[in-house]
Amino acid sequence: MLMDITKKPFTVSRKEERTQAEAKAMEYIKQKHASLEQIFLRTVYREGNIWILHGEVKFKRAYFFTVEKSFKIQINPETENVKSYEENTISRHNKVK
Repeated sequence: MLMDITKKPFTVSRKEERTQAEAKAMEYIKQKHASLEQIFLRTVYREGNIWILHGEVKFKRAYFFTVEKSFKIQINPETENVKSYEENTISRHNKVK
């Protein structure tokens, strides 16, 4: 007697989804900045069906000068598409009052 075997859709664990989202974010940022030096992920979390990653990116602007920016990237784990990407310049100046 043959049993009817139905294929279940392949499910990916949250950990695997997170790893894929991190890899997609790194790939996207590397494509955006040709002279990239460092990517630092500060927080990674899931909100609904979207992975949200916050972090900092450091890249060269000129021979000796580097720029640091914070970023927020949203990635859809089902399509692996970047939903949105924002960058803001980080100010490291100490203010004296």
